[in-house]
Amino acid sequence: MQKPFVSVKTITYNHEKFIAQCIEGILMQKTNFSFEYIIGEDCSTDNTMKIVQDYADRYPDIIRVISSENNVGWIENDHRTDMACQGKYVAFCEGDDFWTDPYKLQKQVDFLEKNTDYGLVHTNFSCVKDDKITKSIRGNEMLPTGNVLEELIKGNHIATATVCMRNDLLRKICIGDTIKKHNWRMGDYPLWIETSALVKVHYLKDDTITYRIHDDSATHALDWNGDFRFFEDRYQIKNYYIAKYNCEHLLPFISKVYHKELLKYAIFLKNEDLREACSIYFKKKSERSEFAYRLLSDFTIFDSIFCFIYSSRKKLKTIV
Repeated sequence: MQKPFVSVKTITYNHEKFIAQCIEGILMQKTNFSFEYIIGEDCSTDNTMKIVQDYADRYPDIIRVISSENNVGWIENDHRTDMACQGKYVAFCEGDDFWTDPYKLQKQVDFLEKNTDYGLVHTNFSCVKDDKITKSIRGNEMLPTGNVLEELIKGNHIATATVCMRNDLLRKICIGDTIKKHNWRMGDYPLWIETSALVKVHYLKDDTITYRIHDDSATHALDWNGDFRFFEDRYQIKNYYIAKYNCEHLLPFISKVYHKELLKYAIFLKNEDLREACSIYFKKKSERSEFAYRLLSDFTIFDSIFCFIYSSRKKLKTIV
């Protein structure tokens, strides 16, 4: 049997409310090449597997299901799904997101075929929360394209479900090994950074997918303590790659952004150690502005202002 030209991969767990829409978005793709669809189903406790298997039975020439008798966790599920992809290119769509452009794959593959120095293409996207859709989050803004390593270390601007990349890069990087070594809670962000260190990355303004925000997701269901652990991971990742790729000149920028965000967690977690870390940083940086430092140091006043402005933690969520 001839290998598919493109592999699409989905990892899913307890997505019974969303997985059918995810699968339909892949099956509607219009391409002049063959593609396969690999679904890593990690022993969901709801009806996700039943829905996935029903689609696999109806589309046996396209869909392959990767599963096991026991739950293996997201890192292993992600890795085994990666290894099952046979195509020259791999595209991603997590089980609670969905594609909306039937020509998404065709556009991305066309670009990668014509531009061999590029290894990854991502696109604009929409968000949906409580059935309210925010269209084309990036608007007409043109995100960094080409050599984007430093921009990605500064912050993740790539939404996973928009990505199509070369499979040889995915296998070469084998990001699961790095994630397990450092015990990070996210795998897509490190993968994009590692990819951008090897090849150019391209951004398309086309809105091709919808990213779903819901209370059952791995990140959006977190309390402040869980959210803080993801925040800390994100900055461990940044610092790891700053050292790995000799980008020490980015440290002042990263430190500034880090402490601004840390202040948020110091207040909401009522953690005096975090407050002290912020106080030391802001005092050092505000030597020429005594008033600004006093305002930042007076947590009684700042708590009230901050909590009034950011009354809901969900307003502070990022894509990462």
